[in-house]
Amino acid sequence: MAHLVHRPQKGRGTDREGIMTKIVVIERNVFFRAGIVQLLSGLTPEVTVSGHAYSDLDVEPDKTRQATLVLLSVSSPERRDSLIAASNRAYSPKSMILMSEGEPTTDSMQGLPAVVAGLINKQSAPEVFLACVRVVLAGGLCFPQRMGDAPEIPHRSTNIPDTEISGKSESKPVPAGTEAAMLGLTPRQYEVLVLLARGNPIKAVARNLNISVATAKVHTDSVYQRLGVHNRGEAIYAASARGARLGRATSDPAPTAHFDGREG
Repeated sequence: MAHLVHRPQKGRGTDREGIMTKIVVIERNVFFRAGIVQLLSGLTPEVTVSGHAYSDLDVEPDKTRQATLVLLSVSSPERRDSLIAASNRAYSPKSMILMSEGEPTTDSMQGLPAVVAGLINKQSAPEVFLACVRVVLAGGLCFPQRMGDAPEIPHRSTNIPDTEISGKSESKPVPAGTEAAMLGLTPRQYEVLVLLARGNPIKAVARNLNISVATAKVHTDSVYQRLGVHNRGEAIYAASARGARLGRATSDPAPTAHFDGREG
């Protein structure tokens, strides 16, 4: 079966472990498959992106085909588990993002194996696709906000301390001031970024910091500008890629990016 392949520039294309970063797109519609491959080809010159049909999954395991990330189109809920298993067998990916035919449902989130790090509607905007892929490649999770399990942080009448931003009291967090300086952010901008990374919408950010929604939006735009990104997911990815823990203790898991196509 012929398939599209985008290859990186010679001499490039390795991840932090020195292994080629390979993204595999599995989609039955040839036109949509070509579009996703083309979109991801502009992600970075350091990856190889290839597109495949379902029929390409019927192969024997081969280490030379091992992928860093698989984007798997799920044609129907009934076929979800069998397609995931076949993709694992064929490409042994480190992570997988499922692409649904429509808005994800609660049932589509149940019983997902650990390799699945994201779920996205195929009709999502291109920038949402790119942000989701970047977050997962950075070791995070990408699920629709309405399906996420990250609750809003309870309202507090005082601001988050500049020296400690953490959702857990039993673990020692990374000093916020150090990370803010590392990222080139002011303490307030860093507080906003941490709250965004926890899945809070703009209104919840404003409420937690006792500032107006308009001010929260200004701080958010400033964070994006300083990090050179355009949305929440890209901001989380950029900060994580620079070594920021975003208020997590060293033993905490990677941040989860929630996407619903909106920033509010």
